[in-house]
Amino acid sequence: MSFKPVILIYDLDNKLVDEIAAEIGATGLYTSINTYNESNAMDAIRQYDRGFGFLTNKLSCIITGWNNHKKPRDQFIYRLRALERSSPLRTATPVIMVTEDHRMDLKKRALDPADGAVCAYLHPDSFRENLTALLHQVVFQKGAADLNRQALEALSQEALD
Repeated sequence: MSFKPVILIYDLDNKLVDEIAAEIGATGLYTSINTYNESNAMDAIRQYDRGFGFLTNKLSCIITGWNNHKKPRDQFIYRLRALERSSPLRTATPVIMVTEDHRMDLKKRALDPADGAVCAYLHPDSFRENLTALLHQVVFQKGAADLNRQALEALSQEALD
């Protein structure tokens, strides 16, 4: 019996969560957990924890966005990273952002390898073009760090232009 990699999807926009899940489901390669609020997303993370939260969890990737009702430091991504930093035996879970908010300060903070370490920053209108290829690279080729580096370089280039 083989298990499919588990992808956690969290956003306040229920329609976007469902669209992402449909896109992922169409591949037949992944199992998705759809969450529509932050407390359910954190519960799902806790359910997939290993070693009482001291080891890296069993989620292959998390797809999320920004919550416009919260300050940047209170966002889900930073709560997740704080939880992961609490144990030296945990590594960062790969995260893909799908969001309309492309403020340069938020994008820079999310892509910062020491802070958000996001693999990719996608727009809700065009995520379908890249999502399955990105997921394949993150999950099966273990390319989260390379994708983060490429996205950060693209952001640096965009800032220079």
